[in-house]
Amino acid sequence: MDTCKYVLFTADNKYVVEYLLRQLVLSTSITEALIFENYDLAVGFKRMLVKDCKLECSINTYID
Repeated sequence: MDTCKYVLFTADNKYVVEYLLRQLVLSTSITEALIFENYDLAVGFKRMLVKDCKLECSINTYID
């Protein structure tokens, strides 16, 4: 069972908070970050951000 959680982190040291209606929200606070409980979902979201926003992110482990 995969119990890891993941966040998307940009080169500008910001976390992805949401992407809704083509509006991207970023924050410097990890407490506001969008948390993925599935690695494959995080990868898919990352790919979508590259395609739609030209935004490169890393997938980082989130620790509660």
